[in-house]
Amino acid sequence: MESTTPTDPVDPPPPPAAVAQVNPVQLPDWLRAPQTEHQPTGWDRVRFFSARHNGALLLGFGLVLTVLMVVGGLVLVGRVADGVSASASASPTASRTPPVSRVGEPRDLFAGSPAASFAPGEEGVRMPAAKATGPFTATQVRTALESVRKALIKSRLDTSMLMGDPEPFLALLAPDARERLRPDFTSNSFLRYATRMASPSQWQPGARAAGRISYRATTEEKGIRLLEVSTEFVWAYPFNVDPRAPAGAAVVALRDRVVWQVPHPDDVQASSKGLWLGSAEAITWNADCAQLRDGWVREQYWLAALHGKRIPAGDPGTIFDLGTPAPTTVRC
Repeated sequence: MESTTPTDPVDPPPPPAAVAQVNPVQLPDWLRAPQTEHQPTGWDRVRFFSARHNGALLLGFGLVLTVLMVVGGLVLVGRVADGVSASASASPTASRTPPVSRVGEPRDLFAGSPAASFAPGEEGVRMPAAKATGPFTATQVRTALESVRKALIKSRLDTSMLMGDPEPFLALLAPDARERLRPDFTSNSFLRYATRMASPSQWQPGARAAGRISYRATTEEKGIRLLEVSTEFVWAYPFNVDPRAPAGAAVVALRDRVVWQVPHPDDVQASSKGLWLGSAEAITWNADCAQLRDGWVREQYWLAALHGKRIPAGDPGTIFDLGTPAPTTVRC
């Protein structure tokens, strides 16, 4: 039984909640500083004047003086409050700025590329509905599909692999499987199922992806029952190229076809239980050939520009179109 119907698109996660940073109220220095010498107050002066003049006359004068001081105090408080309000309104609020080019202009590195319509990153890795298949229960199929999804993300999108660390990806495989694949990362023969960037300074986060996934139950020649998951994806990676580059030149495309296998837990020993990589193949477009031979992905236009050349990205053919067979050869 084979299922090729993907699940309904998953709504993207909500953006993280904005966090407002509140600056503490700063008291004026004159309010915080201790008084070292007592200065005569208005009431002191009234008291001194009262000692020398008629009490009744001074009482009326004192009341008038009191009213004036109260009014003056209210005016002072109002001004202080207005000052605090003005200060708060004048404080800049944090805002997110869009990515900019080297000349300060906002840029969409996918503009002019077929990948402009692809889903961002992990949102493009959608699994089909899990159904009981052969000897595998729906729960076992669901677990296998989730393992494949994690492996796709760790091998093609996760920063750890892109920056050269394969261990988080290898940890997702069956113990025996990871020991078989680990030498690929020293012999640079991993590109068919994993991506590593040659130039972190030019590569930009924000890859996009589109793909299709199917699965079936099968039996290996030695009688081991397998759940076989076939994935075919186009991975598009943006690079910060010269703004004068032709449309699409900022994107490197990698199209792969990978067959993942999960043996039935009753048919293998403990160290072989879990996810295996059965076969893999990949083809790239707009990547530098010399870097690919060493297992690294780097956009070709940027390198050519260093030597005063302008290499067009060229026609990608059908590499972006999952509805057609992948091209057998693509010029770097």
